[in-house]
Amino acid sequence: MSIPSSEYNRYLAAIKAANDSGNKELLRQIRDALYAQYGPMDDDVDYLIRQFRYNI
Repeated sequence: MSIPSSEYNRYLAAIKAANDSGNKELLRQIRDALYAQYGPMDDDVDYLIRQFRYNI
C-alpha cells in the first residue's frame, strides 16, 4: 500500500517540525503511526523514517 501524496506531505511536514524542535517523542509517534498504517516494508515509509534527524 502506497501512501497518498497528501498524507505523505503531512507526514513529511510533521517530521520536519519534530526534527526542528528536537521532539523525539513526536518522531516515535510518527514512526509508530506509519508502521501501523502502512507497515515497515513500504518504500515511502522507509524514506520518511530516514528523514528523522534523531535516532529514536
